Amino acid sequence: MLSEALLVSAPGKVILHGEHAVVHGKVALAVALNLRTFLRLQPHSHGQVGLHLPNIGSKRAWDVARLQQLDTSFLGGPRTIWN
Repeated sequence: MLSEALLVSAPGKVILHGEHAVVHGKVALAVALNLRTFLRLQPHSHGQVGLHLPNIGSKRAWDVARLQQLDTSFLGGPRTIWN
């Protein structure tokens, strides 16, 4: 479990040309925007994972125990997601 909060961010992007072409090994033209997406992971003792998107007014929470029971066979075998 994380002992402190972790904050990461990524720039926004716009693909000007060739968005689907890259699937076929072709070139696309993309540019970064001066906008960022942020993600903060923070441990809590209440056994839930939460998602809070304040800009669109959405807030959800899931019990970690229920998430651990999900079928993860599509990941290629059993894996430990939560420590």
